[in-house]
Amino acid sequence: MRSVLAYGDSLTWGSRPDGGGRHPFEDRWPNVLAALSGLEVISDGLRGRTTAFDVPVSPAEMNGATLLPTVLHTHAPLDLVILMLGTNDAFCSGEPGMAARGMARLIEIVRHHPYRTPCDIPQILVVAPPVLVPSDGITKAMIEASREYRGLVGQVAQIGGVAFFDSNTVAETSSLDGLHLDAENTRAIGKALAPIVTGLLR
Repeated sequence: MRSVLAYGDSLTWGSRPDGGGRHPFEDRWPNVLAALSGLEVISDGLRGRTTAFDVPVSPAEMNGATLLPTVLHTHAPLDLVILMLGTNDAFCSGEPGMAARGMARLIEIVRHHPYRTPCDIPQILVVAPPVLVPSDGITKAMIEASREYRGLVGQVAQIGGVAFFDSNTVAETSSLDGLHLDAENTRAIGKALAPIVTGLLR
């Protein structure tokens, strides 16, 4: 069976916008993708993960670029890596251009990692996360940064020659916290990705 790695943050982990913890297994977008595609989808979502920025006060390592080599080593061989990160960068750098550079770094890591398990370099699919919306704790600057990042990350994917999907075409962030997705919208991402992923791996 072909294997897909979904590498992301709380949107991949399945955080609920009402503060009620985690969405049920069947509602999280990586699991919806797996059910519809018949592929093995390994979900590696870490709440608070950034593309490539350190969060020194965090109880865990949040730098996605630091963690990715270990994750690739753990789950190899992989046929496809889905990268859906950037939302938390608005809280760390506030600079969408830096977040886009962080995504470019992740692409480089996947392509140049010294895979020990005999395998081909996995394909890469970059997903632009849903933009932030007004809510308590979400500033106008954060919203504007997430909107700008949406376009920049598409450019990064194009320059890098990797597949790209803008989740904003099918999903909207919940106004409950301005950051996370309700069950309907996280399922929508999994449904939209299913034909894209199967097409890439055909």
